[in-house]
Amino acid sequence: MAVAVLAVSGGAQAQGVASEGTVHFAADFAAAPNQFIKPDGTKDGLNVDMCGEVAKRMGLEIEWTNLAFPGLVPGLQAERCDALCTSMFINPDRLKIMNMIAYVQWGEGLIVPQGNALGVSCDSEIGNDDSYNACFDGLAGHKVSVAAGGTTNKHLQEHSDRMAAAGLDAIDILAFDSNAEAIQAVAAGQSEAAYLNDPQAVFYINTSGGPFEMAFTKNKANRLAIATLKDNTELAEAILAALEEMRADGSYQSIVDKWGVAAVPEFTLN
Repeated sequence: MAVAVLAVSGGAQAQGVASEGTVHFAADFAAAPNQFIKPDGTKDGLNVDMCGEVAKRMGLEIEWTNLAFPGLVPGLQAERCDALCTSMFINPDRLKIMNMIAYVQWGEGLIVPQGNALGVSCDSEIGNDDSYNACFDGLAGHKVSVAAGGTTNKHLQEHSDRMAAAGLDAIDILAFDSNAEAIQAVAAGQSEAAYLNDPQAVFYINTSGGPFEMAFTKNKANRLAIATLKDNTELAEAILAALEEMRADGSYQSIVDKWGVAAVPEFTLN
């Protein structure tokens, strides 16, 4: 995108957004509650609220580009957008090409039909990855759906590989283009469970009224980031400044509470 000077609330000046006075964010709108499209066509979700408020603090209009998750980073690199606001986990490979501003955190969990017929359970402890091994071991030889290309897919595959190396049956992983499709596979009986980010799974249970429950939650609890290209530090810093202002007046915490995620103790860039 072209660059122009923008004003963030409080009068600070930064560069790094489109010259027409609009900031272009990209997200996967098939990933409720991160962001989604309601039946009436309007956009809603954690990031619609969060980045909508960020844009407002920067004195800019917001324009969204809807991309499936595997296309988000390539879309940013191709300058189809100025930034990604789609609940993306921070990892070393992404940090090589993007500025990443940590803004919320959550973990991963397993959604199963009510009653948990698989009997998946473990004595888990947040932050202790090994304490979740028994939960994944209960999935040996079973079909589990997941969104392709994301961190949940990577972590599920890592556990499957660990289990196979230990002589257990591997997990039969069914990778779909979106979280919605991964959940639908459980509802349709195509898979026996779905491995998702916690808020996405809980949001589905709360809104669908379907007979589902969480077998476990909060695995790999981690921070998520809003991202810009590496050379667009001006926009990244402006986003961070807007978030700081939102924390100061309470609007940040209101959004976090509304969507059931956890606040970060501080906003950090990379």
